[in-house]
Amino acid sequence: MVVDLIRGKNVNQALEILQFTHRRPAQYLTKLIRSCIANVEYYNAQEANKALPNVDSEELYVSDVRADEGPLKGNRRRWRPRSRGMATPINKRTCHLSLVLAESETKESDREKESKGQKPEARKVADKSEATEEAKAEAVEEQAPEAETRKSTETTGDKSTKDEE
Repeated sequence: MVVDLIRGKNVNQALEILQFTHRRPAQYLTKLIRSCIANVEYYNAQEANKALPNVDSEELYVSDVRADEGPLKGNRRRWRPRSRGMATPINKRTCHLSLVLAESETKESDREKESKGQKPEARKVADKSEATEEAKAEAVEEQAPEAETRKSTETTGDKSTKDEE
């Protein structure tokens, strides 16, 4: 289904995916996502909502999207004649599209800290890279003695197999 393609994606990525999906529901989902983004931007621009934090529309992602069964199209049931005097119903199916956009978790946690008066944590990319380099060096040092013991056991294993032959 088309809704499975965009579930969990960033809003911009979802719009790109839907743009190149050649299925009829893609155009309706595109229209729905753009409407949700417009609602978020309108909500941010309102004077009454200035006390609440603004939501960046670029940081939104599709957290939930559903296509539930809707009512039959038209008020009356229609029938199609079949062979031997029988008839089958004409089903013109519709659906209800439900879309929930959410903000990424990193932005939400930063906003909560700002509202409490705390400074949001800055991402420490340099410290993480240094830590990974140290961990790699320790792993190499630990693997070096193990590699020598493996070689010695392999050679002894080879000798024992030669003795058995």
